[in-house]
Amino acid sequence: MTCTPTSRRLSASRARTDLEAAREECSMAVCGAVEGLLNKTGLRPKDIDILVTTCSVFCPTPSMASMLVNKFGMRSDVQSYHLGGMGCANGVVGINLVADLLKAHPNSTAVFVTTETLSANYYAGRDRHRLLGLLLFRMGGAAVCLTNKPGLRARAKYELLHRVRVHMGQSDDAFRAIRHCEDSEGLLGVYLGKNVCKEASKAMQLAMIEERRPESTIRHFILHAGGAKVLDGLGEALQLDASRLGPSRDTLWDYGNVSSSTTWYALAHVETVGGVRRGERVLQVGVGSGIKCGVNVWKALRDIHEEQ
Repeated sequence: MTCTPTSRRLSASRARTDLEAAREECSMAVCGAVEGLLNKTGLRPKDIDILVTTCSVFCPTPSMASMLVNKFGMRSDVQSYHLGGMGCANGVVGINLVADLLKAHPNSTAVFVTTETLSANYYAGRDRHRLLGLLLFRMGGAAVCLTNKPGLRARAKYELLHRVRVHMGQSDDAFRAIRHCEDSEGLLGVYLGKNVCKEASKAMQLAMIEERRPESTIRHFILHAGGAKVLDGLGEALQLDASRLGPSRDTLWDYGNVSSSTTWYALAHVETVGGVRRGERVLQVGVGSGIKCGVNVWKALRDIHEEQ
């Protein structure tokens, strides 16, 4: 079920890392995700008032958002924004921008699209801190619709109850834990420090203090599946048993680390395997470079059980 782009299915000396390969991979992931969203919801491209896209390392010109506007023929007045360089956390943290835009634009429909493009991240060196990313990361994408239109409430799955984001970048240890930079031989790659788990756990603990919501009110925990050790650290910090970590572990096993899309994959797993009952609350936690952490709390507005 996991996947790497075709540009990587070659020997190290022949792997494609050019912009065109990255554009092809990005287009495959995000256009497929948006097409699936439109088909499932019945939305038309011209119904979209706000478009927010995120991809950490690959930041093309025209932007990823412009790629989607062009592909689907969206309106000329669509409010489009692209977020770059924000790492795995932005699948959760980016919801803050979408929510703020919806506050500023009543009676609107927004689409939030997440991905990470691996072609531009290929590392051909020997530094273990950068080779780890080749083992963990896989291609993927997600598209989510959010709206404040009263007429669409009956069709909505969830209501966003609460959102928190924290940034640990004041600390050099946190700031330097995850970086896109050259190694000693000048080869570019994503550096993952030994302190990633420690700094991620600290960020999440601070976010949970800011969140101030008793964990006993949460039924489903969706944690960023950055890696087995990252999940161990987050689970330990939240004192979660194996069953609560199950959806995130299964997502990591089936799909790998799909960066900012990972928590959306885990939520889809919950909806498919066990379902979510009306009134149940879902805690969504994303962590990434910076170190940043985002926490969203969603309330199910109806029973949800998606077909596999």
